[in-house]
Amino acid sequence: MAGKYKVYLVMGVIERAGYTLYCTVLFFDAQGQYLGKHRKLMPTALERVIWGFGDGSSIPVFGTPVGKIGALICWENRMPLLRTAMYAKGIEIYCAPTADARDVWQSSMTHIALEGGCFVLSANQFCRRKDYPPPPDYVFEDSDDNLSPDSIVCAGGSVIISPSGSVLAGPNYDGEALISADLDFGEITRSKFDFDVVGHYSRPDILTLSVNDHPLNPVSFASTDRSDG
Repeated sequence: MAGKYKVYLVMGVIERAGYTLYCTVLFFDAQGQYLGKHRKLMPTALERVIWGFGDGSSIPVFGTPVGKIGALICWENRMPLLRTAMYAKGIEIYCAPTADARDVWQSSMTHIALEGGCFVLSANQFCRRKDYPPPPDYVFEDSDDNLSPDSIVCAGGSVIISPSGSVLAGPNYDGEALISADLDFGEITRSKFDFDVVGHYSRPDILTLSVNDHPLNPVSFASTDRSDG
């Protein structure tokens, strides 16, 4: 799809590695080539029963002709140190897929745009009860008796916000939709002139961040030159 329509594609998947599942974002370029992935570092609440934990090796920011693109997933966007790592990598198009349709999420997205001096693109699902398997295979907080097939169970709220905090598109709560906006990258320069959180507005003599960006493998071998004999 990315290659056919000549677009950069950022999409969420459930990734399986061996017998472990991860909540993951995949990145594709405009030729349809796979660029890499981000695994959610901290699954939220009961997600930890299902999903594994990502590590620092999968928090990429990709330099592309349309800007430096990266993503964090849902509530890990509320982790200040993780956001700071993304800012230090120069992120310009900050993607924030989520399942949080509350008004307070919009406040978080505005804050990130202002804090990071970047464009924030937050995509959220819009879905009704009929989009999920019927009970008992899937139950919404024991409240299915009060839901009709057309009841909205996630109201959306996809939004695009500029580095100045202006809402460029959305938030959309009206159903499935495509939202778009023209991005003026001069806004990034103007924003960082006022506030550059990892530049002139930082105090590394007092506050620093160290990021372990090596893969955390549970098993390592001292040598790959091993004999089965």
